[in-house]
Amino acid sequence: MPKPEPISEAEFLELTNLFEDDVRSLIELTFPNGPVQNRHIRQASVIVRRWLCDNELRRITNQIRVPVTFPMLNDTSLFERAIDDPDIDYYLSAGVRFDGTPIWMLYHSNADKPPNWIHELSSQRIELVKRSKMMNRRVLHFQGEDFSMERILRFACNKLGGAHLDPSREKQEEILESAARYVTFGPPESNIETGEAGEIHLPLEPTGSEALSGIGVTIIVAASMLVNIHFDGNPLFELNQQSPAT
Repeated sequence: MPKPEPISEAEFLELTNLFEDDVRSLIELTFPNGPVQNRHIRQASVIVRRWLCDNELRRITNQIRVPVTFPMLNDTSLFERAIDDPDIDYYLSAGVRFDGTPIWMLYHSNADKPPNWIHELSSQRIELVKRSKMMNRRVLHFQGEDFSMERILRFACNKLGGAHLDPSREKQEEILESAARYVTFGPPESNIETGEAGEIHLPLEPTGSEALSGIGVTIIVAASMLVNIHFDGNPLFELNQQSPAT
């Protein structure tokens, strides 16, 4: 990808102000006092697409010429183990809080016992990575198909009402939408006021009222990574690292 053309000082200032405003908006949308709602997720999807998918951030970093990295839980080894496990039909790299508890990954298995690698979760570490690695990272596995973070973010923003509401679906998008209907998260089913529980619903947010899909969770994860961006190794905000939980 060619480097973007240098921009004027006035345009650079306008762009950095937009970035700062967008980060503040993400904090309000995805770090509220109560549970995140789907309308917050739709709004956040537009912001993360602008800076991460469309890489408007590169216009800023090209001017200031410093490396930009994002904190990411490197669970690649667990993702590979899940793919190789015939009993697991759903794996989601998370990194969000439900009811104040950090959840680093979510999976569904048809086996009666947890997989023998589940204890390895505590050995996974958060590392700082470049945008390309973060966006190309596979974060969802569903019935033999894998989806990268970028693929999910673009689908949410372009198809599910972030920037556009588009009912048309390609084959991979149909599978991704099936994954969203398969496992959902939120309050007990009796408390759901908005949205529908999936085939499998995990009641992780007792005070919530909306069912969230894995697509929504991925947008929250991307928003968190953008909020915790590092410029030349220095964070805008301190990343609160806590012990992983399943």
